[in-house]
Parts: sequence; structure tokens; C-alpha cells
Amino acid sequence: MAVSLFITRNFLRKRLLPIYLVTFVIACTQVEDVDLSKRKKDFPSRTLINANVVFKDSGFLKINLRSPLIEEYAMIDTPYTKFPKGLEMNYYNKNIDSPGFLRANWAVMNEMKGWYEGRGNVLVISEKGDTLKTQKLFWNKNKRQIFTQDTVYIITKTGDSLQANNGLEAKDDLTEYMLFNNQGMKLYEGEKL
Repeated sequence: MAVSLFITRNFLRKRLLPIYLVTFVIACTQVEDVDLSKRKKDFPSRTLINANVVFKDSGFLKINLRSPLIEEYAMIDTPYTKFPKGLEMNYYNKNIDSPGFLRANWAVMNEMKGWYEGRGNVLVISEKGDTLKTQKLFWNKNKRQIFTQDTVYIITKTGDSLQANNGLEAKDDLTEYMLFNNQGMKLYEGEKL
């Protein structure tokens, strides 16, 4: 009987010792207070890496967008999409053979508001071949207007070169534009003498 009691006590000590140790460690640690109001709320709900996105409408190609990184923020009050490493985009309105082109080093688009912004070496080539260069450009999709207050360079297909030091307001297809504090060169054919 003494041997049986000794084996039972040893057995219980070996089995219960880890439980006592774990309980002791948990009881001795303090739980830190976590401030939940400082947690990050604006994280992307979807991330696309090396993306090539094609938009079609009624079977016709409308946009071919390429970007090294696309971040979609859909879990906030005003959802938006960010292109932190830039984008290149071909857009097709009228002619499939001569698309428009847009490039920017950084961009954000808010489809709900119809508001788009491009920054850093922004280049727009219209479908008719006119080129616009600037550092920051905004597009109001609903009004079909682009605008900026930064210096803008426009080179038309015919070779005209214009510079607007205080920005521009224009139709999004560059058929009409108003330049602010502008200068440039306009080519005219003169009469031969």
C-alpha cells in the first residue's frame, strides 16, 4: 500500500506541475491596456500587384489600365482606389485605332464622387494626338473637365507649343482649354512673297 501511495503522489506531481507553472505565469503577467481608438482603420480591402485591368462596355474596349500596385479602400465611408506606384492607361472613346493615353507616378480615384487625381510626371495624350504635361492634374468625370493650378505644357499635333504657368481648365478630350498666365509658340502658314 505504501508503494501504491508513493506512485500515485509522484504521478500526480509530474502531471500537475505543468498546469501549476502555466497558471503561475499567466497570473503574474499584466494585461496591457490597448487603445482601440488609435487602431488603423484605412487599410486596403483589396490589393493588386502588377495589375493589367481591362474595362469593357457593351463588348467594346474602353480602358486598358496597367499599374505595379493598386489598393482599393472599400471599407470606409467614401471608398476610393489608390495607385501609389503610378499607372499607365489607354482609354478609348471614339477610335479603337488611336486611343488616348494617361501616365502618372501616383494617382487616386473616387468613382463614387467622379473625382480623379494624378501626381508626378503626369502625361496625357488625347485621341487626336495633343499632349499635355504637368505635375498634378484633376479630372471631374461628371463635368468632363480637367484642371490644375500647376505649370502645364501643351504640344498640339500640329506642332504648337503652349505653356500655362498658373494652370488650366479644359474639356477632358482637350478640344477646348483655358490657360492661365500663358505663353508659347503658334505656327501659322504665311504667304509666299
